Amino acid sequence: MIALLRYQTANLFRSHRWILPLILYVLLISVGGVGSGTEAVSARLRAENLADSLDWSAAILVPIVALLTRSMLTAEPAAARACVSAATGPARAQLATLLTALAGGAVLGVAGACYELVTSGHHTALLVPFFAGLGKALTCALVGSAVGALFNPPVVRHQAAALLSTIAAVVVAWVSSISPANAALHGSGAAIQSGPWPAGVPVLAAFALVTVSWAVSCWLAGSRGG
Repeated sequence: MIALLRYQTANLFRSHRWILPLILYVLLISVGGVGSGTEAVSARLRAENLADSLDWSAAILVPIVALLTRSMLTAEPAAARACVSAATGPARAQLATLLTALAGGAVLGVAGACYELVTSGHHTALLVPFFAGLGKALTCALVGSAVGALFNPPVVRHQAAALLSTIAAVVVAWVSSISPANAALHGSGAAIQSGPWPAGVPVLAAFALVTVSWAVSCWLAGSRGG
């Protein structure tokens, strides 16, 4: 599996398909972050500003990780994918692809959270909202990965249908009351209207969702030959 992960990571960098998700994430972080600027503000206000910024950076991980997953699932040439599947098994190859995309999204999420912390002043009092924000980022990254796995090849093979269904699923993940991402971000903006979930449940639900979606994707990769 380690060799597969190294191969898929190299494949991601060689294909340059990480550039668009990176640019989009940086742009959205830049224009959407709250930040405290240079004004003298109270520790409480700094913490609230940081929490809002972290909510935003976590929320945009849903489409970014979904896009990164879609890019990974469609980056490899059919002949190369067939060779890898024959050597290691299609399910293992598919799992390595999904893990690589999620890892890339996790790196972006941590980088974005650290950026928000630094621009907020990185005071000790900000560590509590910072780690809470990391938990939300993890939840949103998992939901984005589940969306990318369920609405792209080999589950949805038609390119136009895959793209449109991915966009629709991202919107549903943001606004639906049954979405773990929506629950994790409850209260962060006008679009979040769901009732509160018990603490820790959103991330557990996100893990369950990504497990099911990955299992379906890997099983279909084997039964359909990728």
